[in-house]
Amino acid sequence: MRHPIAAGVGGAGGWRALTWAAEFAAHTGERLILLHVCVPGSPLDRTVNDPTPAEVEVVDPALARAYTTVRDRLGHERTVLKIRAGSPSEQLADASAGARLLVIGDGEGGRTVRRVVRQAHCPIVVVRPPARVPASPYAGHVVAGVDDSPASRAALEMAYAYAEQNRLPVAALHVSGQAPGDAAGLLADAVAPWTRAYPLVPTRCSVLAGPVGDQLVHAAAGARLLVVGDKRRGVIGRARTGDVPLTVATEAPCPVAVVPLAQRDAW
Repeated sequence: MRHPIAAGVGGAGGWRALTWAAEFAAHTGERLILLHVCVPGSPLDRTVNDPTPAEVEVVDPALARAYTTVRDRLGHERTVLKIRAGSPSEQLADASAGARLLVIGDGEGGRTVRRVVRQAHCPIVVVRPPARVPASPYAGHVVAGVDDSPASRAALEMAYAYAEQNRLPVAALHVSGQAPGDAAGLLADAVAPWTRAYPLVPTRCSVLAGPVGDQLVHAAAGARLLVVGDKRRGVIGRARTGDVPLTVATEAPCPVAVVPLAQRDAW
């Protein structure tokens, strides 16, 4: 049995995260765990770990309504609410250890996002609100950041699977300071296995120049999803080239998927 999808519910952007996660679970047929992190000692903390909607209704009617709506859509056997007390970033990171995918909101100031992206044990989707900026040429696409690393291959795998599932085109983007011909060849080689595996998914390949994170953020305007791999480099490596996963997870104008290399699941 595949690991379930987990969604952080509540807080800034939590309801957007739940909507995105429920839609994903409806397409894939997987179980969805709603994780609500509350303040220790609060009324919710005193409920049972896996409460029913009626038990939640007494102390948090909005959460109870959201839980009921998702259960009605996915089915009672595929929907579970778990209440945890403590630090949101710690509880979400812990929950990711048993999940196929963790979905969270954009958070207040991005503090929780930064910590969860760094600590998650599975791919994470940060559901960011659409920004009021002009759409890029890749609007309506699943945008994938591509280089020649194993982390990039993991990101491409998720991008193509999501695109096929939702009947969307893929925009494979390589940001480089190399000669145009060399960069285009690298991009073509990286994408080739996935265009063969997903022949019905339209693919658009582009080479961009400039800071990697900034270019991907601009390209994501109007995109359905931006997917990047996370090499989980140390401080020195991130300082040299920038922290692309955190840049896009906190600044992109669309939902962002960050796929850690070592923890990726089969899509």
